Amino acid sequence: MEPSIRYFFVHIVYLRPFSEIEPLVAPHRAFLDTCLKDGILLLSGPLVPRTGGVLFMRGSDRSEIETLLAGDPYAKARVARHDLLEFQPVKACPELSGLLGGD
Repeated sequence: MEPSIRYFFVHIVYLRPFSEIEPLVAPHRAFLDTCLKDGILLLSGPLVPRTGGVLFMRGSDRSEIETLLAGDPYAKARVARHDLLEFQPVKACPELSGLLGGD
């Protein structure tokens, strides 16, 4: 694993009823598509039940991810918050080890 890359688990917590979130789902997913294309987003999906979502991201540092997430349509509309947890992966299944740069 490359030491200059850091990994983040992001818990998206809806602050408003889903009826207020729903119109922003398409713009939010377009934002995530850009993050995916840029190699920052590794995995994402909504929670069950639909109270928020999770993101698995990588970047050079925490401030990079915080700045990026401030551009999420959910954050801009203040309908959700992003709880950011940095962690250091040490084990991964074969399907994910390539994402982590490990064996």
